[in-house]
Amino acid sequence: MKKISIILSVVIILSLLTGCGETNVTSVEKKDINKVENTEKKEETKQDETTQKVYGVGERVVIDDKYALEILAVQETDERNQYSEKEVAQVLIIDYLYENIGEENEDIYISDMDFKFVDSGGNMCTTYPVEGNYNPQPTPLGAKNFSSMVIGTVEKSDEIQIMYYDNMFDSKTAVEFKVAVGDSVDIESRLQGELPEYENMFELGDVIEVKTEDGDYTLSIDSVELIEERNQFSRKQPKNVFRIKYTYSNISKEDELYISDMDFRVIDENGNMAYTYPADTTYFPQPTLKGAKCSAEMVFGTHTESDTLILCYTDNMFSNVSDFKIIIRGIRGN
Repeated sequence: MKKISIILSVVIILSLLTGCGETNVTSVEKKDINKVENTEKKEETKQDETTQKVYGVGERVVIDDKYALEILAVQETDERNQYSEKEVAQVLIIDYLYENIGEENEDIYISDMDFKFVDSGGNMCTTYPVEGNYNPQPTPLGAKNFSSMVIGTVEKSDEIQIMYYDNMFDSKTAVEFKVAVGDSVDIESRLQGELPEYENMFELGDVIEVKTEDGDYTLSIDSVELIEERNQFSRKQPKNVFRIKYTYSNISKEDELYISDMDFRVIDENGNMAYTYPADTTYFPQPTLKGAKCSAEMVFGTHTESDTLILCYTDNMFSNVSDFKIIIRGIRGN
């Protein structure tokens, strides 16, 4: 009996293991390519009746009442990266805008990693190493960010399918766009808006004491200057360029303190995220020892003419939430 029960146990275990390793494939056969294409077309027609709305260029989509997303332009460029081994039929620059309309606890950040792309031939496309017009940034409540992504197509295409995912690890598309290459909207109108309002903002000249688990330090914005200088090699075309001077002091941090423009996010007068701009500076940030201080400069460009800026500072550049904000008013009169 013992031997029979052992044999039965082995059989049961093998059956379970076999069941766990079963394939999901139900049949395999060779298909005529014409029949496959016809079947796909029928399936597409059937799905169109039930799937979510597909958006085009210039159509603003609100997601979970937290943020809005809009594709502004899809433009082909002749620029190629000589160091890239990717062979592409086209290189497309896709401009998009996202706006934080309801997310208070975390700044909104949308990059090309949140999208997937399909060209007219049904091929999955990948990003291409050519510089876009602008970069995504963590965007606080009430602000909006104009950004770009660059892709390469496998086949020459007049239309691109863009799938957006609320979480890059999601398998379900949150929003689908279908956009014509060469199509665009009036970007200037999208950049108009209002300056966000935040509580307990610091001001120009305030010496702000920052306490951390690793020690304390101070930070102050000393001056903001509107400059005329423009960089002929930059793709960016700012309406205003501001040189901002700041000072930080290491009070009790054992590690060296280093604060650069990467620790700041700047909002212009119309609620747009500004961006770092390649202009000349005289004073550079330095790793600063305990008991020492450093004065440095940083330069930001804005999409619109602005007399007021809000600087959002984060102690950790990888954080999606700023630790405090500084408002600078009356810049043109300074």
